[in-house]
Amino acid sequence: MKYTIFKVVLLTFVLLLTSCASDGSKKNQTPLSKSQKSSPQYLREKIKTMEDSMAKFNASNVSTAAYNLSQLELINRLEEYYKTYPKDTFSANCLFKMHMLYSGMNAHVKSVAYGDSLLKAFPNNANRFLLLESMISSCDMFITPRDTAAMRRYCQMLLLDKNYSEFKKQEIRNRLKFISLPLMDYAAKRNDFKMQ
Repeated sequence: MKYTIFKVVLLTFVLLLTSCASDGSKKNQTPLSKSQKSSPQYLREKIKTMEDSMAKFNASNVSTAAYNLSQLELINRLEEYYKTYPKDTFSANCLFKMHMLYSGMNAHVKSVAYGDSLLKAFPNNANRFLLLESMISSCDMFITPRDTAAMRRYCQMLLLDKNYSEFKKQEIRNRLKFISLPLMDYAAKRNDFKMQ
């Protein structure tokens, strides 16, 4: 147990060092001003550094606790960018990544909340279809009690989008007919239903 705690602390310390470290050529430079530290470029670099660190974590056998800490740090950096530059198009990427990270952490209520923020701020974002499908799944399978009102709202958004595939629209129409059934029950009985 002590070894595991030591390992988590050590990995967290290493993570902090790697995310804050700079190369040798920058050591003699003047420290960044407050405005430079909040510039879009600087904040994007902080996000990229954290994402690169997490990619290295994925390639190694890092403890779940250390990985979860790195996910939270990435979320903090993404949120900092979004709150500092809410109208910037990169903020749409930040919101989408926060949605996906929280979903991966099984924090589906937060995941859907960030998805809603993305839809409100950037209604035509590049990940719109994937986002809405993800939010429908979260409301159907992972949020208790099931939020069928939200599911219906997200399904309607997809049905109204002229660029969404007609095949998928038909699947959504069929799902809406039996929205009272949880997804697993719907899937099990789907062949028994008369689909139109």
